[in-house]
Amino acid sequence: MALMKLLNGSEVPLTADEEARYKAEAAQILADAPKVAAQAEINRLEALETPRRLAEAVLSDEGKAWLTANRDKIATERGKL
Repeated sequence: MALMKLLNGSEVPLTADEEARYKAEAAQILADAPKVAAQAEINRLEALETPRRLAEAVLSDEGKAWLTANRDKIATERGKL
């Protein structure tokens, strides 16, 4: 079935150029999905590093261990980009 678009309230098929552009954009979105997911995970992990967590990291061994583990996770996600 041909891809359709609305034109003046009526469905009409996409031209060959429009269909090719649509398919290329859809393929690019799928290709970028892992990078988008990795960046979202980086943002989530970086948001965990609040000033309180950083202060705890300076004050305790547990905080230092947490910060090191979180930074390792961030590095893993950055490797996916």
